[in-house]
Amino acid sequence: MISAREKAIRYIMIVLWLVLAVVSLLISGWLVVEPGAISSEAISAFGGILLAGVGITIIVFNLGDNYQPPISHFLISILLLLLGGVVFLFFPDQGVALPNLEGDITAKLANLLLFLLVGFAGIWAGLLFFRENPAQNRELAVKYFTWLSVLIPLGVLVFFVSYTIIEGSSVINWQFISSSTNLMMGKVGIFPAIMGTFSLIIGATVLAVPLGVGAAVFLTEYAKRTWIRQAVGVTADCLWSTPSIVFGLFGYVFLVPRITGHSTLLAGQIILAAMLLPLTIATSTEALSSVPDEFRSGSLALGASRWWTIRKVILPSSVPSIITGILLGIGRIAGETAPIMLIAVASNTSAPSFLTSSFPYFQLGSLFREVDALPYRMYSIYKAGVGGSIDEAWGTALVLIVLVLMFYGLGITVRSYYRRRRGW
Repeated sequence: MISAREKAIRYIMIVLWLVLAVVSLLISGWLVVEPGAISSEAISAFGGILLAGVGITIIVFNLGDNYQPPISHFLISILLLLLGGVVFLFFPDQGVALPNLEGDITAKLANLLLFLLVGFAGIWAGLLFFRENPAQNRELAVKYFTWLSVLIPLGVLVFFVSYTIIEGSSVINWQFISSSTNLMMGKVGIFPAIMGTFSLIIGATVLAVPLGVGAAVFLTEYAKRTWIRQAVGVTADCLWSTPSIVFGLFGYVFLVPRITGHSTLLAGQIILAAMLLPLTIATSTEALSSVPDEFRSGSLALGASRWWTIRKVILPSSVPSIITGILLGIGRIAGETAPIMLIAVASNTSAPSFLTSSFPYFQLGSLFREVDALPYRMYSIYKAGVGGSIDEAWGTALVLIVLVLMFYGLGITVRSYYRRRRGW
């Protein structure tokens, strides 16, 4: 039975490490915004406090008779905290040398990473004293790390998006979005790049999705031999893992000379469709395979044809998963720069237009012209200094993120609609 005194000591240890962890995480966030905000003296002082906390924890561990935290978790967390305390106290301005490489990791980055590590290890150490049963504390620690595996990627995503909003929102206005760039007049606009990116994404999706879904239907519903499915699966995986610059080089050597001899929107759409196709095939095949066989058997037993079953039963049931795969592919091709730089884009081009005021009210001329695109615009501004300043580059990045989120929002809406319709 644990006495009231030992319970009080455990609660003190929990509060001690949670407070130190929160302080460490706050300092790391401060260093992200202002790398030089924390002085060496303050870092050394925090290292001393950290070592004192480690010492107190070791004493409590040795004096505790009725309660002992999980030994492996305890030792690892204490060693991590001890490492952080020693570095903070004695080497607050010391970088990390990289052998056989030029340069090193600066002290600012090393301290930032170490503060994050201390924050996570401090929470870990505090959780080890949370319950009286060490087995329950071990389970709590495991849950903590599973939560970290979710929160860390989510935090990185939120940080990237937030930082882009902060840096790019200063140049976002109607003129910047709705006009084109005129360097002679000192006017910067990205409307042609927005329309070019729309055209590339929509064209690639229109070309790739029917082919990908059709191939998946054949593989799951008609192909009887497993070697066909394995061959197509391996081919799709190889295509998906192929570097994008290889697709661009193929388009430059094979497509461009056979279309017009120069960069065109159509060549860019075809290459991006080739990049989107393997993921569409893979995800659609998995989605169709996940539909229960009872659905097929029940429909066929009622006298429906195989094609009617596929069209009315199988495809509607797998649409949510298919759309998820398509969204992942769109997220990749929307930000591609290397392939379209070789075959589709050029600076200071007009926005593609497919509608006319005269019959037949539609034209295909824009497919055979160069276009501008948001990823290429960012590249040209940042690397060549053409088309604006670094602020305009951040504004272009923000618009690209919003554009991708719009496609995601549309896909999520369609996916939710079909999920409600299928009812399972």
